[in-house]
Amino acid sequence: MLKPEKMVRVSVVGPREKLGETADLLHRLNLIHIEEPEESEYFRIGEPFENASAVSRALVQMRSFISHLKLDPSKIIPKRKYRASEIEAQLKDKLDEYQKLIGEKLEYLRSVDEKVAVLDEQLSHIEPLKQLGIPAKLLKGYKTLRTFVGFVKENPASKLSEITSDFEIFTAEYEKELVVAVFVKAEYGDEFLRVLQESGFRELPVPDVDDFDARISEIEQEIESLKARKEQIEKEIEEIKVKEAETLLAIEEFLTSEMDKYELPLRTLVSKYSFVLVGYVPAKALNEFKAKMDSNGVAVEVLDEEGEPPTKLSNPVGVRNFELLTTTFGIPKYKEIDPTVFIAIFFPIFFGMMLGDIGYGLLVTAISLYLKRVFRTEGWQRMLNIGVYAGVMSIIFGIIYGECFGPFIVPGEYEPYQIHFIGLQLEHFYGFHGGHPIFDRVEEMGVKVLLFATIVLGIAKILFGFALGFYNVYVEHGLKEAILEKLSWIIGVLGLAMIIFGFSYNVGVFYQLGLGPNPGDVPPLPLPGLMEGWQSGVNMFYVASLPLLVIWFVLFVMGEVPKMGAMGVILAVELLTWFGQIMSYARLLAIGLSSVYIAFVINFIGMKLIDPAGISIPVVGVLILVVGHIGNLVLGILDPGLQSLRLHYVEFFTKFFEGGGRLYEPFGRIKRFIEE
Repeated sequence: MLKPEKMVRVSVVGPREKLGETADLLHRLNLIHIEEPEESEYFRIGEPFENASAVSRALVQMRSFISHLKLDPSKIIPKRKYRASEIEAQLKDKLDEYQKLIGEKLEYLRSVDEKVAVLDEQLSHIEPLKQLGIPAKLLKGYKTLRTFVGFVKENPASKLSEITSDFEIFTAEYEKELVVAVFVKAEYGDEFLRVLQESGFRELPVPDVDDFDARISEIEQEIESLKARKEQIEKEIEEIKVKEAETLLAIEEFLTSEMDKYELPLRTLVSKYSFVLVGYVPAKALNEFKAKMDSNGVAVEVLDEEGEPPTKLSNPVGVRNFELLTTTFGIPKYKEIDPTVFIAIFFPIFFGMMLGDIGYGLLVTAISLYLKRVFRTEGWQRMLNIGVYAGVMSIIFGIIYGECFGPFIVPGEYEPYQIHFIGLQLEHFYGFHGGHPIFDRVEEMGVKVLLFATIVLGIAKILFGFALGFYNVYVEHGLKEAILEKLSWIIGVLGLAMIIFGFSYNVGVFYQLGLGPNPGDVPPLPLPGLMEGWQSGVNMFYVASLPLLVIWFVLFVMGEVPKMGAMGVILAVELLTWFGQIMSYARLLAIGLSSVYIAFVINFIGMKLIDPAGISIPVVGVLILVVGHIGNLVLGILDPGLQSLRLHYVEFFTKFFEGGGRLYEPFGRIKRFIEE
């Protein structure tokens, strides 16, 4: 689970005439991740099998139909699975049938759209001309006159009169534009055209029609008839879609698989008599793979490891959903620790710690479960499963905090059960705990405790990240590099943690938590020479930090100076960034409290408006409650989600995880509509 699955590099060698059968078997086994071949003196990259072009054309045709029909395989649960032989036997007839049933109808719909577009264009020409009130035959066909018919931005009459007064101009308004028809002697044509162009002239073609109204009526009837026919054809296509969806998708799946096999030679080296391909097989499946190949008369040889094997993540079902978040950051290298299990544990916990509300948690869970029924693709299913886990953890932390849609009275002067919507019910629920929530994060002491807990959590998580990084560096570069590169930082962060604990001890955090004596009035940070009486502030944590920081600095210098020279010492200031990253975990408290107080403001205003003894505008009050909580829920999903991701990607992964691997992609595919 913490490491990608072990892979074995193999070569598959056989007589060339067996390549077709081998392609079929490899595709069915779906085990070998094929490496891209490199040609040599005796072996060349092969060519696709003979029928590849025909299968490719059929596949393009089927995908075109499926695209036009908007068929989504992830939203269709097959009622039956087709046998490959059944599809193969009927393939030609089905392709011809679908071409007639779907292809010809789609072609007809395209022709209808084109005809309607042409008719619409004709209308756009005729209707403006109709406004001029001049018959079409009078707008063109003169030998001694130039006519200009079209749209202009402004009336050009005054400018045209500067050229000659011997012309006629007719204008009309049409849809906020000005239509003009200008008649002038041919000798003034070019000058008139120049002036019209300055006025934004856009020519309108004059059609050969006798009566504008009659032609407009004909066009409108024709468009209406075409649209009615189009609607009828679309209904017929929709009926075909409902009836033939599974068959269409089964054929597409069959053709895709066949195409994979026909193109296998492009990933294979061939000579005149033999073929060879190289790839990776999961170690635990090697014996099965060899046995199947042997039975096909093809040899499998285990090769020495060369280069970086592909990464096959190996996680249990529940954890597997979180691979989506890991691979978004980077694909683990083959020998690298896979951090998926850690993000699977801590992401929902961090989300629940921040949102921590029974009401919001129930909504997040319900919305995720509903969307799982709508979005069926694997990626969406994994994302929404994470949503369910996060929602459940929010409910659990909501029970711990005793919160449901936030408080509606300012906390502090009342008992916890008096400030929440289901306070009385929660009061009974917490009977085992004296009626108080297990942990109240809103009260003063709760804030202090949670702040301290988040900082301790941050220290632990960063140290754990460096420990994982120590293992990764040790595996890849050896013990010395692991000590200088990662153990040094573990010691440095421990020294930093001691300083934080020493400060917390002096300001009384340990005392208030019942974990130590009252330190009294001592300097929180004993800095010699800067603070009088600093000696009284020295405690066991500060004392422990000094040797840790000295050891860290020595190891750091030993690791950086050989690589960076004397300038490498300056990089020691990086230790301060770990302090910032430790404090960054305080957002687990801050984001949660911001959500609580936003909910409080919504509740306070809404309840005041609903209260008959108050402002009493119940409709507005209910509206504020509903809209406000929807908005707070959206923030409650986005902010804890993003902040939780940030705490993993920035504060945790960077201590040990480099990524840069490549996913294991075996030759073959998992079939949904065809029997294996």
